[in-house]
Amino acid sequence: MGIFILLILWSLTFLLGRWRQQGTRRFSRWIPSMVFFRVSLTAALLSRLVTASGLQGDFVGWFAVVAKTGLYVAFVELVLDLLWVLVTRLNHRGVAPPRILKDLALVAAAFVIVAVEMNSQGLLTTVGSAAVLGGLAFIVGPGSATQIGNISSALAVQVERQFEVGDWVEIAGELGRVDNISWNSTYLYDDRDDRYIVIPNSLIDKGTTVNYSRPSSNEYRLEVEIGLPLELAPGKAIALLKKVLESHDEVIPGARTAIVIRSVDHDSINYVLKFFVADFASRNRVRTEIFSSIWYSVERAGYAFPYTVVDLRTARSKSQALEERQQVSLQESFTRLRRIELFASLSDAEIESIVEKDRLLSYGPGEMLVVMGDVGGSMFVIMEGSCSVLIPNPSGGEGMTEVAQLHEGTIFGEISALTDAPRTASIRAVNHVVVQEISQRQIEVIFLNNEAAMAEFAKVMAQREAGRKAFSATETEEFELGLVERMTKTFSRLMFR
Repeated sequence: MGIFILLILWSLTFLLGRWRQQGTRRFSRWIPSMVFFRVSLTAALLSRLVTASGLQGDFVGWFAVVAKTGLYVAFVELVLDLLWVLVTRLNHRGVAPPRILKDLALVAAAFVIVAVEMNSQGLLTTVGSAAVLGGLAFIVGPGSATQIGNISSALAVQVERQFEVGDWVEIAGELGRVDNISWNSTYLYDDRDDRYIVIPNSLIDKGTTVNYSRPSSNEYRLEVEIGLPLELAPGKAIALLKKVLESHDEVIPGARTAIVIRSVDHDSINYVLKFFVADFASRNRVRTEIFSSIWYSVERAGYAFPYTVVDLRTARSKSQALEERQQVSLQESFTRLRRIELFASLSDAEIESIVEKDRLLSYGPGEMLVVMGDVGGSMFVIMEGSCSVLIPNPSGGEGMTEVAQLHEGTIFGEISALTDAPRTASIRAVNHVVVQEISQRQIEVIFLNNEAAMAEFAKVMAQREAGRKAFSATETEEFELGLVERMTKTFSRLMFR
């Protein structure tokens, strides 16, 4: 190979290496590492220059043979690297094939190249024999059994396709994503503790390997076990748990989702939720969110999680403490409602009736309080926390778009509750949220006996709506009259249920 061609190749590899490092070109991600190929080109170029200078001798001859052999091996490695980059980029999972396969191919090609080159130089008999003996000495040397076991296990993994790079597996009690399979070890990435786990390949044959990415790499089964109180009927409990699963965006719907009773204890019924998600890396977060949603759902249903407690208080003192907590909660709700302009027309007794007969409801982060399109039977006042107001994506894409946030003291759902109109937006909890529910029934009792309060209520709502939509005075008045009419129809209908 001429010096000029070697110079062109060396310059090209240098330029491509810089582009790969900087990532300034569109095709930079397709460029493999060419360090060994460039080193081999440098050695071949030096050999050509030395030969061209007229120097001779055994060292010069040997250097030329080594440089030529190294260049051939480097070229094979470059082709394999290009192939591996191509396979990785075209793979929908974006993971590379196991490195051991490339190493085996490179070693085999290197042996062939070295044998051919040595044979052409008439050195195969002597030097080749020495190389074979050196290889045998390595094989039968100290630690050879472990080394052979590691290599054979690595080959068995690839031949039997037990797992691949990118699969989520559990080996020797360690859970992680397969990052690399080398000659000696398998490397797992533990996303929970952000660490790499190196497992000798020989251990794979000695224990059980669980592959969570098989048979499908698009669906991963998760389980959540939870104990619910005995007084919560199983049918009702299963319906509650099913609703929690159906409301989570990352749970894949389907017939394989199951809720079963695992056991019954002296104070609880233990349920197991079996479901599937698309991303195994999200398992811990999804489990946490599922458990959180269950807690809030159980609490809103009026039940408490079972637990063993030794209570030394008398029944009277416990009852008194519970009553005191309830009174504090009622007083807080009364104070909050009394400050809201919308309820200014109501008497203290009417507001007290609302907080005594309606409920305080708790929601966890991400839970839906109101779903767009549903017909509302209640309005709500935020007592604690914040909520997002969501509408369908204006661009027509999937998902919902946040258009506003609601904070403590904000009332929402009033139009739907008072007129039976469908909800115009969805409301989702941003954090821990407590709301005071105000049901249609309570409003009905108040307004049917107090038409003046209903008229004042409608007036305040019309003014609020005018501020939101920039109504004129005439439009505001029309909205107020229309609202009174719709409220009258709604409550008249409710009265005859």
